[in-house]
Amino acid sequence: MALAVSCSPLINANNTDFTTGKVQEIVMGKDGYTAKVAATDNSIYLVTISRANLLEPMQYREVSTGETILVKGDVFKISGVNHITVRVLK
Repeated sequence: MALAVSCSPLINANNTDFTTGKVQEIVMGKDGYTAKVAATDNSIYLVTISRANLLEPMQYREVSTGETILVKGDVFKISGVNHITVRVLK
């Protein structure tokens, strides 16, 4: 039996559109940061932004609390908390 495995990430597996929201809090990490974002649909997301995860590393920038951002990436849930590993940052 043969098994084919792809190493490419599933971009926005659960969401085909950008998620838009206002940054509420920022926690700096080793390779980037995680922002708590209140989305326009009243959902809360923990959004991880790092150069290594972006499709175009030149998009990397630090955001500010209160700023509205648009992100697209891998959407998943851990213990009932929404997460996005950002692949595109606007």
